[in-house]
Amino acid sequence: MENVATMLENQQYNELIKSIKNQSDPRIFTDTAIKKWCGMRWRNLFIANGVHDSVALETAQKVGFFQKKKTHEPPKKLIAERYLRAEGPTEWELELPEAPDPNSIKLSNTTLLLCPGLLNGLLPVRAFQEALPAVEEKYGWSTLRADLHPMRSCEANIADLENAIEKGLGLQANTTLIAEEDAIPPKDVMIVAYSKGAPDVLAFLVQRPDLAKRVRCVFHWAGAIGGSYLADDSSKSLANIPLEEIQEKTGKVLPILSPFIKISDSLRRFDEFDIRNAVLDLTTTVRGKFVNEHKDYLDSLDIPFFHLTGSTTDSEVPYFQIQAAKALNKYDANNDMQLTQEQSKLPIPMATDLAMMHGHHWDISYSPFPKNMRFGSPHLDHPFPKEAALTAMVQLAYELGLID
Repeated sequence: MENVATMLENQQYNELIKSIKNQSDPRIFTDTAIKKWCGMRWRNLFIANGVHDSVALETAQKVGFFQKKKTHEPPKKLIAERYLRAEGPTEWELELPEAPDPNSIKLSNTTLLLCPGLLNGLLPVRAFQEALPAVEEKYGWSTLRADLHPMRSCEANIADLENAIEKGLGLQANTTLIAEEDAIPPKDVMIVAYSKGAPDVLAFLVQRPDLAKRVRCVFHWAGAIGGSYLADDSSKSLANIPLEEIQEKTGKVLPILSPFIKISDSLRRFDEFDIRNAVLDLTTTVRGKFVNEHKDYLDSLDIPFFHLTGSTTDSEVPYFQIQAAKALNKYDANNDMQLTQEQSKLPIPMATDLAMMHGHHWDISYSPFPKNMRFGSPHLDHPFPKEAALTAMVQLAYELGLID
């Protein structure tokens, strides 16, 4: 791949795409020029898809306290400037090849596996709640939601990932639970791992190298790879509560993590709750130790990992998260209200940074919260174009020859 840098410099993009797709050595993704191209291309695909999201586009048109609308601005420019940071806002004019038609991408051998994070199913909405069924219905892509427990350790959640990959058990795109008799085991999987879903996946890859062979690529979506300073604080708070009280009064303890959590008698898998270890596994100490111990092994799997991170300001987050965002500003002004940039990345050669997105940790993943559950906060409408982002991930993976 010695000519990649030259092809990039000479804007020979079609030749570059063909050259990468025809390569059989996965270690090409350690190449600096290829990493640069992957980032450029994903951002380009995201912008191209984002202009078709009417809510995202309308939000991007508004500016200032009085929400005046921008006029006569190209849609691509609006999407790029509103939802991307770093290089993204300046790239909307790049003349790259047309995106592969999503309808032409027939995933007969690869299933898109979504791995959600902490609080999965406990909040009013789920990660990619509308986006995942939309792409499945529009393009016929095979999708599956891992039934990751919302509140237990990464090691315990390995069983949920085994169920998904070995048996096809989990949830449908629309969040309907798949009955055992209806489960269809996937062939290979392309993983999109959000928040705690990322360390869950990494723990799975370490424990099940045999199944790791069926993972084509992993997109870390605001992944809590290095843990969170906020989890450090929460873990200290939970440490002062007797274990028996945590187990018996789960409904009263969980609001420490989010005021939106509702525990009902019908909640599935209630007896598997392990709040203390779930939060402990997201501390910087535990995650940092895991990464240091296993990064060389994870790199040796030759699985391409891609990072997509969030960035926000304390004026753009729900009011009850302002202090958290301010606390993280001491470490990184480009935090997403839960994680810093460094904590969202796996430091190995096979990992590639694709984009820094402009949105907070919930905005980039969740649908709008119901209006009667926003507690008066103006930042729970979550306009980030999630379907565009998910579509761009699949298009990029297909174009790179990682899925079929």
